Amino acid sequence: MQKWDYMVVRSYGGVVMKVDDKEVGQIQNGQPIGQMLYEYLDGLGRDGWEVVGMAGVRDGLEMILKRPLPDEELEVEAGE
Repeated sequence: MQKWDYMVVRSYGGVVMKVDDKEVGQIQNGQPIGQMLYEYLDGLGRDGWEVVGMAGVRDGLEMILKRPLPDEELEVEAGE
């Protein structure tokens, strides 16, 4: 059975602000500072991540991404 790895990315003003509740961007003088969302998602896509859901939230956009767990992680879980 396929198992998945999930990630939550929050953006504001086209800038990545949080990844799995870890602050990666910041607001300075009312402007978001950090990596651009389209560049970040492009890199995640190359690593096998896929956006499977998104919603507007009070302070931006929140996206849920998933990717298949590597086979070696599935083997470890099966052996437990």
